Amino acid sequence: MSQRAQSNYIPALTGVRAMAAYLVFISHFAYVFDEKFPHSVQRFFNEFHIGVTIFFVLSGFLIAFRYFDSFKLTKAWFLQYLKNRVARIYPMYALLTIGAFIAYHFTQNQTVTAGQNPVVMFFMNIVFVRGFFDQFKFTGIAQGWSLTVEECFYFSAPFIFLIATKYKKFYIQPIAVTGLGALLVLIFSHVNWFGFFGNFTFMMLYTFLGRCFEFYAGIQLALIVRKQKLDGTSKRSSLTWAFS
Repeated sequence: MSQRAQSNYIPALTGVRAMAAYLVFISHFAYVFDEKFPHSVQRFFNEFHIGVTIFFVLSGFLIAFRYFDSFKLTKAWFLQYLKNRVARIYPMYALLTIGAFIAYHFTQNQTVTAGQNPVVMFFMNIVFVRGFFDQFKFTGIAQGWSLTVEECFYFSAPFIFLIATKYKKFYIQPIAVTGLGALLVLIFSHVNWFGFFGNFTFMMLYTFLGRCFEFYAGIQLALIVRKQKLDGTSKRSSLTWAFS
């Protein structure tokens, strides 16, 4: 591991990532806690989807912690940055998606394609576009909807850093991003296009435009931590605890 990579590596976050993964895994099997369990227990385990939120905050933190002070919005830097980001997610996602559509060929499981042309749906899944359509968000690898959100953040992060560096008013950005999402819903909710930004619930829960606040919270926390490192202090401020 390079010296730079070591300086940006926080071992404790591996445990946080594992905790989030377990929460998400358990939430997908919440149906196990059926009527034999008290209603309060069922509701408790149903809320384990919060693991996704932890992942989004963690992504915002890690990208800002690693890249905020070194980003350069040049073609070479941007391509290398995207190469690094895509390499961490895309190969395994592509293999699983190919496997899902091969299985569809034999089983004709309509949840994979939502009853649409399998070739079109495979293309939409392989390039993450399906995540912008309410009717298609759970096609292919159903849990992959969150990767569309992640990839949107990865593409946006350098521009987020650029705007934050030039204009400082960081808190305005997530408001503007979600405002854009609301505008898209107002435009496309009246268009029957497979649920493309078809309603506010979908926009807020399943797209980057709605969930950007989680990434921005992680970014803000990373900036606080980096500032403390540069100042040579390690004491947590009340604001750091709030974002924690």
